[in-house]
Formats: sequence, structure tokens, C-alpha cells
Amino acid sequence: MHKAEDIQISPDYQRTFRWNRDQQTLFIESLILEIPFPPVFFYENDDGRWELLDGLQRLSTIIKFMGSGKDVPADCRGASKNEVDWHDDTQNILAEPLQLRETEYLSELGGFTFVRLPTSLQLNLKRARIQIYVLKRETHSSYKYEVFKRLNSGGEPLSEQEVRNCATRLFDNKFPDFIQKTSELPTFRQAIKLDDDELRAARADELTLRFFTMKNWHDVFKHDVGELLTEFMKHVASQKIEFDYDQERGLFEKTWAVIAAAVPNGAIFRPRGGGMFSPTVFELVSLAVAFNIDDAFELEPAALAQKLDELVASAKAEGLTGAGSNSRKKTRGRVDKARSYPLK
Repeated sequence: MHKAEDIQISPDYQRTFRWNRDQQTLFIESLILEIPFPPVFFYENDDGRWELLDGLQRLSTIIKFMGSGKDVPADCRGASKNEVDWHDDTQNILAEPLQLRETEYLSELGGFTFVRLPTSLQLNLKRARIQIYVLKRETHSSYKYEVFKRLNSGGEPLSEQEVRNCATRLFDNKFPDFIQKTSELPTFRQAIKLDDDELRAARADELTLRFFTMKNWHDVFKHDVGELLTEFMKHVASQKIEFDYDQERGLFEKTWAVIAAAVPNGAIFRPRGGGMFSPTVFELVSLAVAFNIDDAFELEPAALAQKLDELVASAKAEGLTGAGSNSRKKTRGRVDKARSYPLK
């Protein structure tokens, strides 16, 4: 139906396809494992075609994985080539096939495209059931609008960090409690200066987690910061990696006491004149102080503020902060610069 243009998967009011390769792979894994997922909603327009109301990411993933009928370029095939840039560059292009990443339950499928799957799995996917609802063309446009609104904005969704805080407690309460309590440190709150909406969305918790993750686990980072934060929190909570709570808390307190004295009120983390909080500048500044805490303590606040301003300017000139700086190469470059930058 998609090839025949009987369905339209991207009407003007629908978000564009934006799932990354990990999300796409997990959904294909769910189809293979026959894990239920929410229905897909369409509306029949005046010429009989179906316009998508809800389910763009899921439907686009199916089309991308199964619909192209071709394989990835020869030099990008297999699990060992899953980090080739081509995969990330084309991850949201429906005409280019999806090569699966490794997953927790079906790790052996990592590196496969649909055309290279065993025939039995291809048939299982072709026969997978998708629950579909179609609002007929006679449906009043106001009802169509109301359905779309409820599907896409019903309730107030949890932020990623709120989900982490809840989900991680399935392993243990100690680490999520630690993150939440540590994020309430007055000098930290003074230094980052978040607004009420950001605080309600657990933004301070997320930045606290980001500090510990990038300090201790940055070499694990591949391509998705959100996934890295989730996995670090999961690994610490389940005691798969060591985490010295007292030592880490002590360094966090020292780091933010110094930063709050030198650059209070969050100005260094936002563009001149105000603007969006920059997580990459947050990483750069906080890790530079943490990695060089003894040198930072010896400086007067004004001298440290000047050093940090110079650091931020230098990193920006190198493309290590700002838009497009969350690639693996730039993230590691940012952490390395924070570690080696002379504060004295």
C-alpha cells in the first residue's frame, strides 16, 4: 500500500520520521518476539487514501526494514560494520535499508538486513499482525482533529529522566535516590540556575547523572547520549559496575562549590544574552573542574571564571560544543579537552 501510495505516512501535521537505529532495531525485535504494541491509526481522506494519524515511527520502521527490497552497500554489511557512518547518515531515509544492531535478546541478528534474514524470520515478519484503526472519510474533521490531539498529546508525558528514575528502582533504590539527593545540592542548583519547568521535568537529576556518566563512562559512548545515561544508571543500580558513592559525592560537592563561586547563576551554560541551556558546555566546564579540582581550588573565583570562559570559547571554535557536537568523536574530544585543559 505504501509503494502504491494508497497510504500517506507524513501528512503536514505529523512529525517526521526521527527514530534512531537503536529504536528501530528494538521495534523490529519486538515484532519478531511477537510483543504487542499499540495500534496504528489512519484517516481515510476524500480520494480514499489513508493518512496517518498515529504510528509514524513504527510504520516507517517497518517500511524502511522490509520495504526497500535491497541490501546495504557491501562495505557496510555485518555487525562489524555497524558503526560505519553510512548507517547513521541514512537512518531516517526510508529508501535505504535498515541493518539491525545487536539487542539484548536477539544479539545474533546484529548486522542483518531483511534480505539477509533466514527465510523463516522473513515470513514471520511478513505475517506479523498490526492492529489498525481507520476513521472513514465520512468522519467530521473536528473529530479527526480531536483523535489526533488525544493520541499525540493526551496526558503529560514523563521526561526521559523521570522514566529512568522510576525504571531503575526495579533494580535498587540506592542509585536513583543518590542522583535525586545529589541534584538538590544548593551550590549545584545555584550554578546551573534552571527554571521551574526544567526542574519539574527532573532536568537537575539528568544533569547530575550526566556529570557522573561522562566522568566515569564516556569511553563507552557511541552515538546516543540518552541511551548512555540510561545504561549507566542501570549498570550502577544493578551493581554491574563499581561506583564509590562517598568519593563521587565528595568530588561533586567540591566541583560545584568552585563553579558556583566563579560563574554563578548559570550564565556560562547559556549563550550570551540568554537562551537554551547547553548540555555540552555543562559537560566541558564541570569535567574540567572535576578533573583538575586541586588546581581549580587554588584559583581566585575571578581567575577561574576567566579560565573557564577561555575554555568554552576554545571548545566552541573547535566544534566541540553546540549543535552537532554529540557525535562519538566530538564527545570524546570534549572530555579529553576538559581533562587536559590547564586551569592554572
